[in-house]
Amino acid sequence: MSPVQSSVILASAIVLSALVSVVNSALPSQFKLCSRNDPKVEQCIISAVDHIRKNLAEGDFGEGFDVPKLEPLYVEQMKMQRGQDFQAVFNKVNVYGASTFKIDRLQSKPSNLSFDLVTSIPKLNVTGKYSLKMKLLFLELQGKGDIKGMLTNTKLSIKIRGYTETNKTAANGTVTNGTASNGTDSKQYVRFNRLGIRLKIEGGRFQLDNLFNGDPVLGQVGNQVINDNSRLFLDELIPGLERNLSRLFTEIVNNLLRTATIDEMFPEKV
Repeated sequence: MSPVQSSVILASAIVLSALVSVVNSALPSQFKLCSRNDPKVEQCIISAVDHIRKNLAEGDFGEGFDVPKLEPLYVEQMKMQRGQDFQAVFNKVNVYGASTFKIDRLQSKPSNLSFDLVTSIPKLNVTGKYSLKMKLLFLELQGKGDIKGMLTNTKLSIKIRGYTETNKTAANGTVTNGTASNGTDSKQYVRFNRLGIRLKIEGGRFQLDNLFNGDPVLGQVGNQVINDNSRLFLDELIPGLERNLSRLFTEIVNNLLRTATIDEMFPEKV
């Protein structure tokens, strides 16, 4: 996986942190609740995320909670393809520095499950395996081997829009504690539409070993072209990553929060 892919996956971790930090039901004691009626709910959410930063870094929320750690953040595989001109597979990736993310701006309407946030990460270091075929300027890049990279001053703009979904309840049934007399559930469960993710990266340096089947001269030229034109290299990768990982992360969030209700995520009072 390239450093760009890692930063998008980091966005997933940040969003999930912001969302689950305010969920009340069957979650670790470290999580801090925020009322949806709090006039300073944005500050509460940011504080809640900061409160569990160490737990996120270590992936440690106590017995019974299986949460991937952020230091390092590990990704098994990512495949990308755009016609015959761009094909890439990245494997066994470790990302260092993910836990240093900062929420720079947050606008939220918890009652409407609407959130817009901008986050920044000063530096990310990445190691992993790659297989790549792409055209950059005049050069047809091809190779398979180890990849190292460093990204500086990455900005992530994330848009989250949700809705509630109620299981069907019999028309003549009575409801007690969210359950109808016929046994069906009438609670308002939280669901999310596809998350919108946009990336801006100030700078990056890359080292791809074994470009052009290990040819030392062509490999050096290839890496120099990549680093001299890192903006073009990043621009080639970002659009597809934003789309694919946005879809993937939406599925993950909806699965992880499938039993969460609006009142559990953002109670009227805490």
